[in-house]
Amino acid sequence: MDSIADAAAVSFDVFDTLFVRPLQDPEDAFDMLGAKFGIPDFRALRRQAQQRAFARMHQEGGREITLAGIYAGFDELPVPAAIMQQAEYDLELALTLPNPEIINLFSSLVAQQRSVVLTSDMYMPVAFFQDLLRRHGLPEVPMFISSDRNATKRDHGELFAIVARDLGLPPSRILHIGDNPVSDVLRAREAGFSIFHYVSSRFYRPLPRSTPSASLASAVAKIHEKDIVGGTFYELGFHYGGPAAVGFLHWIEQRALADGIDLLLFVSRDGYILHRLAEQEDPALLPRHVYFKGSRTAFILSNMNEGNFDTSIDFLVSGAYGLSPSELFDRIGVAPPADWVLSDLGFKPDSVVSDANVKSVRDLIAATRSEILKVCRRNRRGLFQYLHSLEIRSGMHLGLVDIGWNGTTQEAFELTVKGMLNIDVTGYYFCLTDMPDCLRRQATMNMQAMITSKTLSRQVVDDIYLNRTMAELFFSAPHDAVIGYDADAAGHITFVEDRGRGDVTDTRQASEDMVAGAQEFAGRFREICRAADFVPWPLDTVTPFLDLVTARDRDLHLINDIQNFDCWGSTRNRVMRVRDYLP
Repeated sequence: MDSIADAAAVSFDVFDTLFVRPLQDPEDAFDMLGAKFGIPDFRALRRQAQQRAFARMHQEGGREITLAGIYAGFDELPVPAAIMQQAEYDLELALTLPNPEIINLFSSLVAQQRSVVLTSDMYMPVAFFQDLLRRHGLPEVPMFISSDRNATKRDHGELFAIVARDLGLPPSRILHIGDNPVSDVLRAREAGFSIFHYVSSRFYRPLPRSTPSASLASAVAKIHEKDIVGGTFYELGFHYGGPAAVGFLHWIEQRALADGIDLLLFVSRDGYILHRLAEQEDPALLPRHVYFKGSRTAFILSNMNEGNFDTSIDFLVSGAYGLSPSELFDRIGVAPPADWVLSDLGFKPDSVVSDANVKSVRDLIAATRSEILKVCRRNRRGLFQYLHSLEIRSGMHLGLVDIGWNGTTQEAFELTVKGMLNIDVTGYYFCLTDMPDCLRRQATMNMQAMITSKTLSRQVVDDIYLNRTMAELFFSAPHDAVIGYDADAAGHITFVEDRGRGDVTDTRQASEDMVAGAQEFAGRFREICRAADFVPWPLDTVTPFLDLVTARDRDLHLINDIQNFDCWGSTRNRVMRVRDYLP
């Protein structure tokens, strides 16, 4: 910015330039006030009061309104106007935060003893701006505030004339830095000022539906201290994974303690980021919790025995079309039969499971019954030891956290663990569908979900489910899928993992980056909510994630090109990319 060196003074616009508010729309703050004081239509009432203030201003020949003037124009409120006026002042103070792209320039110029001023169109009093600078440890500088000077930038640029007059400088020697094309550029130029039109480089995806929680969740990037590099997994975690995980975790917090949960199990891999965020929360908000390594596959295998083996074959061949027979065993941690055994049963080296040979595949599984059950017994012993190591015992009420979609993991967990211990289980889900199997399970199992066709709509649930592979990636952990357990004589547990088959994209670094972005978002979001004394609504907090997952115009090449993410269905015989699962 070469013009700074030539300027005798530098004028900074305040809102959306030197400071920013992490809201999609500044008026979303009025909805926050309405929610806090139980006034659902406060935003509309506040707009009406401001319009009345402008009408009185024009009648009296004034040039600008004031906060006091706005609240003098309110009709009767359930809360005294003086209390609401102070609450708005305090909320704006909490939400107005230094712009990381500009604030260092301001501080540097002041430190160099350059002439620096603030020039703002705002109904807040000068005291607000003084409080704002003090709050953030910034030096106080001369202020030209429209409500104090009864003059504005936006209308005829009169405030700029006052700046030049009070500084005793020709307008051309003053550089004004601001974001508004009219008040900060056109009017400043008309007043003879040098101008720098500031345009933020901070990206965030505007939402079609904005509520206070959604507004905050979508706009936190405005005050993020470092650049978020576009086209990275960190960016995806910050903008979308973070809101999804934070909203879901807050929803769980609202229920788990009230439900009397003794131990909360964040089941891998979907529970990884949730557990990481839970570790940063106030311990009083959640019951005891652990990251629980397991999966539907691990639980079903741990429950298989001589009595239910034949009925379990359906599970073992599920999703098998296109896989080679040996891959069926690989994905459950069982050594595949020797080539000669496969050959004797009519399988060639290039055979794949299909309608034509599925009966032979079932016969093959039955023929290797003893080897499969040997691994199942190992898994069962290992799982029992794992539960013991976590101090899970009969009589406990466990919470099982899973992203969704139909309760298959919870069903497998209950069938297995209830054969070992007398426990109660409540499942906590991000989203549950209306599919018949899900409804059947809900009739006999305790299953709660943040998103259902009752909390949002059937269309939203269907859209999420259609894009579930992409949604799961935002919750994935930087380790492979857990498919079994082993425990040695000393009780040390080893987790058996499945990387998948074929050309599998290693997503561990991608998961780490998304988790890092989500954690960064969570910290900033929590900090803002605490400062604003605002309690976010979980279902609204996840809006940026839902908007992305259900959108038709998204461009997520980073995710779309991930190969063979579904370990259960992965094979050396073909490549399946995430985009192949999307509608």
